[in-house]
Formats: sequence, C-alpha cells, structure tokens
Amino acid sequence: MAFLYPYFLLMILAVALPIAIHLFNFLKTKNVFFTNVKLLKNIAVATKKQNKLYERLLLLLRCLTIVLLALLFAQPYIKNEEQALAQNSENAVVVVLDNSFSMRNLAHKGTMLETAKTKAKEILSQFADNDSFCLLTMDLQGKHKHFVSKQQFENFLNEVEISSSSEDFSKVLGTAHHLLSLQAGKNKRVFFVSDMQSSQADIQNFKQDSSVVDVFLPLQAKNLDNVFVDTVVFDKNIFQKGQKVEVLVTIKNASNEDISDLPVKLYINDKQQSITNVSLPAMQQDKATAISVPMSFVIEDEGFLRGKISILDNPITFDDDFYFVLNVQEKVNILCINQSEENKYLNRLFAQSDEVSLDNMSVKRLDYSKISKYNLIIFNELSEIPSAIIDNVLAEDFTANVLIIPPKSENIEKLNASLARLNLPQYKLYKHKAQVVKLDQRHSLYKNVFASLTENMELPTVEKYFRLIAGSNVAFQPLMTLDNEDAFLAESFKNNSSIYLLCSPLDESYTNFALQSIFVPSLWNMALYANVFVKPFYYLSQNEFVKLESYTSQARDGKVLLRQNQDEFTQNLVLQRGILGFMLNSELKRNGYYSLLLDDKQEGVLAVNYPKNESFMHFLSAKDLDELFDKHHFNGKIFNERKMISTYFAQSRRGFSFTFLLIALLLLSVVGECLVLNKLKQTKN
Repeated sequence: MAFLYPYFLLMILAVALPIAIHLFNFLKTKNVFFTNVKLLKNIAVATKKQNKLYERLLLLLRCLTIVLLALLFAQPYIKNEEQALAQNSENAVVVVLDNSFSMRNLAHKGTMLETAKTKAKEILSQFADNDSFCLLTMDLQGKHKHFVSKQQFENFLNEVEISSSSEDFSKVLGTAHHLLSLQAGKNKRVFFVSDMQSSQADIQNFKQDSSVVDVFLPLQAKNLDNVFVDTVVFDKNIFQKGQKVEVLVTIKNASNEDISDLPVKLYINDKQQSITNVSLPAMQQDKATAISVPMSFVIEDEGFLRGKISILDNPITFDDDFYFVLNVQEKVNILCINQSEENKYLNRLFAQSDEVSLDNMSVKRLDYSKISKYNLIIFNELSEIPSAIIDNVLAEDFTANVLIIPPKSENIEKLNASLARLNLPQYKLYKHKAQVVKLDQRHSLYKNVFASLTENMELPTVEKYFRLIAGSNVAFQPLMTLDNEDAFLAESFKNNSSIYLLCSPLDESYTNFALQSIFVPSLWNMALYANVFVKPFYYLSQNEFVKLESYTSQARDGKVLLRQNQDEFTQNLVLQRGILGFMLNSELKRNGYYSLLLDDKQEGVLAVNYPKNESFMHFLSAKDLDELFDKHHFNGKIFNERKMISTYFAQSRRGFSFTFLLIALLLLSVVGECLVLNKLKQTKN
C-alpha cells in the first residue's frame, strides 16, 4: 500500500485532542441539590459503569474519525505499475513545448514560456536518468528530433526561446508519435505543454495511437484583444516608374471591443506615403471581423521598393507591421516573328498597352542580337524556325517563353523538322470540326480568370486544325481540350521556358478563337507570365518556395545567402518541379526585409512576415479541451495546471483506491459518534 499525500498522515497526531478533552471534561463531577428526593422517582437510573462505557466509546469514535479523516486526505492506494505514467524502466518520453508568440504573454510568475519550462522540468523529474527523452517545439528543429539523455534534454530546454513558428498541434503531435514509433519495446509517453491557442488546436485532426499515452497540460492563459494587419493585395502584377499603385489592405479585429479611428500608415522605402483611419466592430461568434482599406501611392523609383503597412495596437505588437517588396521594372517585351504579314489580332490586343511592348519582325530580317531582351517570342505562322532561333531556345540561359502559331498551309514538313529539333510534338492537319470543351483552370493562364465555368459558356470552335503528334520521349500538357480529346492549346517545357503550341492559325477560316472572350486572358497571361514576377511577400515557417529565376536569369547551383542587418542565413538550392529555388528555412526568426545575395552580389530583396494564425489570442481551458476530446473521440489525459505534476504521476499508479471505503467509514463513525453522544446526554439527564 502507498499514500498519494503521505504528509497528511501527520493529522493522526490530532487524536491527542479528543483524549485531552475526555480527561479534562468527563472526569469532572457536578453536584445537583434537590429539596425533595421524590423528584427523582421518574428519572431513569444510569449506573456509573454505563456512563463510563458511553464515554470511552465516544472517545474511541472521535479518535477513529480523526484517523479516517487523515487517511482520506492521504489517499491510500494499492500500486499498479502497469498503469503508471512513469514506469520502473524503459520509458520513452516526448515533451512538446509550445514556444509560439502567444507564449510570450504574462503568467502568474514570468511569461507563459517560463511557466511551461518549469512544468517540463517537473515532468522530467518523475522519470529515471536512464530513460530516453525528446523535446519538440513549434520550430520542429532537426536537432530535437531524436532521443537524448535527461541532462541533454535539460540543456535543450534551457535554450528554447520564443519563435515565430506556429504549427498546427496535430502536426506536432503526429511528429511525436512518429518518433516514438521508432522506440520499440518502450513505454511511450507524450506530454503536450501549451497555452492551447484555439487557432492551432485542431483536435479534429488528432490521430490516436494506442501504444502512446498522450497527456496535455493546458496553461491558463487570458484571452487578449488584438487588431492586426492580415494581408495586402495589389491591382497590378507589373510595376513601372510613374504608375499609381492601388493597395487593398485587410485589417482584422480579434477583440471583444469595437475599434474606432485606428490609424493605418503606408510606407515606401521608409517614407510615409499615405495614412487613413479605420473602424471595426468587435469580433462575432469567436471570429475576427475584417475590413478592406484602399490605399495608394505613386512609384517614384525603379528597382526593389520596400513597402510596409503599419498600425499601433498594444500590448500585442508582433503583427502590427506587414512588409512587402515590389520590383519596379521596364515593360514586358514581346517579339512577334512573322512569316509574311503581321497578326491583326495580336496588334489589336497589345498595341495600346502601357505594360507590354510589342515588336513585329519579319523572319527574313531578324536582329538576333536583340533576342535576349524579350520575355515572350511568338512564332506567327512560320513555315520553318530558323536554326539560330532554335539554338537560342536550346541554350540553358534562355528564359523567354515561346508561343508557336502554325501556318495556313498543309506543307509543314519543315516546321515539324524544327519542332523535332526542339523535342516538341509535331503537327498533323485534321480537317474536321470540333469544339473546345475543357480548360485547365489550375494553370496560371486561367487560374482565377473566371468565377465559374458554366455549361453554356461560349468557347472556341474550329473548322480544321493541326493535331499534336508526340513521340515516346516528348511530353506536353493540354491547356484547352477539344470534344474529341485532342489538344487545342498545349504547353511543353524547355529548360526554364514554357513553349505554348496553338493547334490552329489565328484565322477565321480555321477557328474563331481570336473572336472569343477567352482569347484575351490566354494571350495576355502568356505575356504577363513570360516575365517572372517577384512575389510581394512570404510568410515565415510555412515552407515557402522562392523561385531563383524571379531574381536572376542565371541558373546557379549550390547555395544563396539571405542577409538581414548583420545576420546571414545560407539557403540550399533545390529543384522543385524543374524550377530552381530554395525553401525559406526555419533559421529565419524575424520578419522584415532580407537581401538575396549570389556570389556576394545582391540580386533582390524578399519581404517576410510572421504567420497570422498566432494573431487570434483566444485559448482553450482544460474544460474546453476535455469537451473537444469527447466530441472527437480522442483518448487524451488532461493535467490541471494548478495541481502538482507529482500528484498526477502518483495517481496514475493507483490500481485500487480506498477513497470511497474511507468516506463510508468516516460517515459511519460520525453518525455513531452522534448517536453515542445523544445517548450519553440522555443518561445524564
């Protein structure tokens, strides 16, 4: 037998109190004077021996009550080590320590993070030195993803700091379960110490592992009001000097109070360009309210513009600034190489554009020295692609996109020979009518172009067209598909370029494509996406991929460097779907601007922001957590922050508890004491 709170056994010493009362009270005698002994006739005679018996029985019951009360508080139990959180040996323990921004909030003593560290150390103290330990934080750092000794765990724990990382709890818990799955033959435990911020606590995605005991320790956090800059949207993709840029800024209110006249400021290169005041209602049904604020500025410089939207909202300030970068450059340059006449539809589409510059050249009078300045090259009805152009397209440093429009001729052998050299599909005339029935809406040409595609939407028809014939080593992707499953517009790839193949000349005797509404976004987006845009902003800790070609046309291998003030971070280059770039790694901890350097030369600037899932400062209590566990059928234990960790560990060892038996005996003892006391009073009266 063992006791949960053995120090309460000291209460047994209190039995001295009823003994002392008995000695000093019950030994006293009281003289009663009667004028006439006849008054005693109706009084029941109680012998001195009976009184002593009742008095000793009363003393015994009072002592028993005190002993039972002491035992009840001490909570005796019979041990069952099989149910213990910390068993005698072979324990594998993962402690998940939340170190996200919300853990910077104040607790009873210090910050929430310091409280969490203290709780983690208390958990650690319940296990033996030869057990295995693993620490996981919201960073999910590689150095933490293995089991270490107790001393090494403490060293890791002391190094933990507040981080911008903010993963869903299901992901972190899944990582813990995976690490424990590699610990065969051990008693597996996960202790999750967090303020249980509701935006991260995706209980519905928790996966149960029957071999692991999951224990959650929700720290008591106070819901905090917060107003933050959520995101920004621009009205353009291409930015040029002298342009007026419209910015739509989204501000969110995650508080229970209305916000009035909050100043929102727009900065470009540290110079304030605009200011406006906004008012937002309080959040509704536990959801933040939002307002979109239009702001604008005129571009005065070329190159990379460093922008910032700023508000002031105390006490939570990490999400008051939103950073972005705009790459101000010249127009998108398009070259249309014509076999004979210029294409009237292309001229009409691009002639009046301020963002695109269209040059027409005859294939017989090409200036090959200027080829490299163009972003999109259109082969308009060429009977043959010149070898010099093919050599350019095949070059590794060629970055322009290409659109191939076949000629109005059945004699296309020379063109097919050129396509074969480029390892592209070849054309074969097909004199049958067809209808475009499908668009690849996931492709950048058509993504978000239409709110929806309906069955009665008018799409191009063809009187005759060229089928694409591809060999075994030639690949292409249909972007427009005809009703007979043939491609009408397709895309292939060459190095860093997209090669678009149209299966019909832009002539009404072949197709009405140029007269349909879909023609404009198709050609316009080919022109716009021919230029690789700099993404205005990225988020920390969201595995964002940065395309290197957005900043330089030179393909590189190895590494790039990101620099913020005096801090430098090396980024390894990787290929993702054939595109060279890098992932923003977890070493980046602060928001703001980062210079991108290649071979000590600055190639661009990145704007990085903190993720917004930490901005909603609302938390789950132990009761909320328990209700969600029941709702989603997750078998997890919950520790109350106010109770000692050692108590929970001791409780987990209880195989049989004497609590209910002691309560029953205590009640019987109290009732017996009352009955004896009442009987004693009757005998004395």
